[in-house]
Amino acid sequence: MQNILITGANRGIGLALTKAFLANGDCSIFATCRNPDGAAQLKELAQKRHGSVSLLQMDVTDEASISRAADFVDAEAGGLDLLINNAGISGDDHARIMGKLTSTEVSHVITTNAVSALIVTQACRELLKKGDNPRVVMISSGLGSLSRAGGSSYAYRMSKAAMNMAARVLAFDGAMAGITTVTVAPGWVRTDMGGAAANLSPEESARSMLALMNSLSASDNGKFYRYDGSELDW
Repeated sequence: MQNILITGANRGIGLALTKAFLANGDCSIFATCRNPDGAAQLKELAQKRHGSVSLLQMDVTDEASISRAADFVDAEAGGLDLLINNAGISGDDHARIMGKLTSTEVSHVITTNAVSALIVTQACRELLKKGDNPRVVMISSGLGSLSRAGGSSYAYRMSKAAMNMAARVLAFDGAMAGITTVTVAPGWVRTDMGGAAANLSPEESARSMLALMNSLSASDNGKFYRYDGSELDW
């Protein structure tokens, strides 16, 4: 049985991944979000699949909240096999558009998307060391690839590039020995963030990413993948 922690599991890709892993086989999922009381679909899923889904409060920008969630996982499962750092935001116009940018909003997006994923990983490191084929997956974006950069969406692009670098450093840090860390771009997905014109449903992206995540091994450490398993340029 896999023990899996997914951040930002209340909607979009995070919720789709939660459902995909439950449908795929024997697992125990620790599904986290900032406001569980407002996560109607996730609450319903946790009630229906009691024993397979634990709904946890975690604000990824609050280190005390992260620590409490990690302590809960330790008490319930004693270890983690897979950590999926999915929680993220795109920011408003003050994070996206030249002429409207503010340091406060740009910094908020970078902290939420990149710094927080690193701190969550740090909090879960000892749990992962007790896991079976332990893996850390950073849900990034093709917009974080320096070779594919374009105009606008400054903070989001910067945050995903920073997340990519965090994954690379984790992959080669001796303190993370035995833990495989990769970055995965989920594709352009029809979510609140991706918009209605996107070419992938959350379910399509999640199914492909699940297959990739379950196939990961030490030889994949430090790589940047598309949802379909092909590699992306940094």
